[in-house]
Amino acid sequence: MRIDLHCDGVETAPGLRDYVAQRMRSSIGRFRDHIQWARVKVAAVNGPEGGADKRCVVQLRLRNLPDVVFAITQIDVRAAVDEAADRVARVLAQRVRRHQRGPAMAAIPA
Repeated sequence: MRIDLHCDGVETAPGLRDYVAQRMRSSIGRFRDHIQWARVKVAAVNGPEGGADKRCVVQLRLRNLPDVVFAITQIDVRAAVDEAADRVARVLAQRVRRHQRGPAMAAIPA
């Protein structure tokens, strides 16, 4: 599984690329058979108060499932990456679980 990382307007502190790659790999590792590729973009954005916030955008191309795309904005780049990694693990678990149950199981009330 390939993970592309792009940093836009964010100072790449020593180890940031490795940190992002490690966090994403640990979050999506058990789902790697369902993922064709992953793209993570970390960018500096202006917050509502005019401050410099950091945004982490995650896009996953899945096999036989809809793509996963979302953005997390935090004050700190590592906080944005951490929240994105946690969210991607939850979303993937949901999608894979629904796919494995199949349409027949989804129609049966619990």
